[in-house]
Amino acid sequence: MKRYITLFLAVVLAAGIIGCTKTETPGARETVSPGPVSNVKYEADYGGGVLTYTIPSDADFLYVRAEYTIDNGMTISRTSSRYNKNLELTGMNEGPYLVKLYAVDVNGNESEPVEIEVSPLGATVGPISETLSITPGFGLFYINVENEFGTIVDVCVDLWVDNKLVATQTYTTAAEADRMKIDNLERDTKYTLDVKVRDNRYAYESGTTEFGNYQVLADDTLDMKPLRVIEDPELYGPENWDYTLTVPTQNLNNVKGAPKTQIKISGKTVQSKNYYTFDKFRNAAYKHNEGGVYLFWDGRSDTHFESGDYDVGQGPDWPWCYFIDMGRQVQLSRFRIWQVGGSHFGANSGGCKTFEFWGSNDPNPGDGLLSELISDPESTSNGWVLIGRYTFRVPSNDIDMQKEFEEGTEFLIDEDNPKFSRTFRYWRFVGVSDWPPAAGGRYWASGRLAEIALMGKEVEE
Repeated sequence: MKRYITLFLAVVLAAGIIGCTKTETPGARETVSPGPVSNVKYEADYGGGVLTYTIPSDADFLYVRAEYTIDNGMTISRTSSRYNKNLELTGMNEGPYLVKLYAVDVNGNESEPVEIEVSPLGATVGPISETLSITPGFGLFYINVENEFGTIVDVCVDLWVDNKLVATQTYTTAAEADRMKIDNLERDTKYTLDVKVRDNRYAYESGTTEFGNYQVLADDTLDMKPLRVIEDPELYGPENWDYTLTVPTQNLNNVKGAPKTQIKISGKTVQSKNYYTFDKFRNAAYKHNEGGVYLFWDGRSDTHFESGDYDVGQGPDWPWCYFIDMGRQVQLSRFRIWQVGGSHFGANSGGCKTFEFWGSNDPNPGDGLLSELISDPESTSNGWVLIGRYTFRVPSNDIDMQKEFEEGTEFLIDEDNPKFSRTFRYWRFVGVSDWPPAAGGRYWASGRLAEIALMGKEVEE
C-alpha cells in the first residue's frame, strides 16, 4: 500500500514540474525576430552617404543597424532609431561596399539582413583638401582649411627652400573652418609648401597641393623712445583752449586752463562739455600711485601704468583714453601687450579686457588735433579713425595662461587678413572695459597694463 502512495506522489510531483517548464513567467524575453526593412534606397556623398528605407510594422521594433567593412579592415556599425527613416554611412572612400541592414527589436532580436552595395563619391579628405589656401602673415604663414563634414583630419605640411625639405608639421582639426600657423619663418626667403589632408581615424589621404614661392610679410619692432603724451591744451589747440580758466576738477594732469564753452571740431561749433570727457577728447591721469603712463612703453613688463581712481578724484572711471604722439609717421602690423600680474585674464578687476586703437595723421597739428571720431577703419579722413577693437581672450588652461602672461598677448591689426594699418603719427589708446571683479573682490575704477611693443614700419614723410 505504501508503495502505491509513494508512486502516486511521484506522479503528482512530476506533473507539477512538467507544468512549470511549459508555462512562461510574465516578462520573459521574447525571441521572435522583427521583420526586415524594405524599400532601401541610397544617396551617395563624400565619406559615405544616406540610406532611406521603410521600417517593419512590428510593435516592438526599436532601431535599424547598418554594418559594413571599410578599406582598412575596420568593421563599422551605425544605428538609427525607430523614429528615423534614414541612416548616415561614414568612414568610406569610393567603394564599392556591401552594407547589411538589420532591424532590431526591444529584446535585441535581429531580422535577417537586407544587403545593398553602395559607392560613395570618395573620402571626405578630397573636397576638404580643395579648400586649402595660404595667407602670408608677419613672420609666418596661415593655412586655411574648411571642413563641412566634421571629419577629424590631419593637415600635413612639408616646407621646402631651394628644393630642400626644411620642416614638416602636422595640425589636427575637426572645425568647420580653421586656420593653422607655420611660424618662425625667415623674411626675404621664398618657400614652397606641400600640403595634404589625412583622415585621422580611417587613414585616407588626399593628393598633395603645392603652394610655391610664398614669402612672409616683413615688419620690425618700432622704437618706442620718441613717444610722448599729447597734453590737453595741445590736443584742443589755441582756438579752443582758455588758459585763464581754473576748474580744479578739470585740471586733472596739472595743466593750466580748460576748453572754452564752445569749441570747433572739424569746422563745427559744439559744446565742449560733450567732448571733454575721458572716453573722448581728454587724457586720463598720467600718473596714479606710482604707475605713470610712460611705463606702458618703457621696455619692461615688470612695471605698469594706472589710469587713476575716479573715487578719490585722481582719474577716470571706465572708459578712458590717452593721446600719444609717435614722433613720426608709422604703419602698424601687430603689437604685443603684457598684463599686470594679479589682475591678468580677470583674476581681479583693475586691468583692461577690451581696448581700441585709433590713429590720426593730422597735417596741421599746430591748430590742435581735434576732429570727429570716425569708427570706419576704411575712412580716408586724416582725423581720428578707428584702427581696431581688441579683447584679451582667456586661454583654455593654466599652462597656456601663464605662458601668454609671461610672453605677452599678440594682436594683429587685422586678424583675418594680416596687413599694415593706415599711416598715422598720432595714436589714441582707449580702455573700453575692465574685467569684472572676482567674487568678493574689490572693484577698481582704474585701468592697468604693464607693457606694449608695437610692430610695423616707419613711413617717410
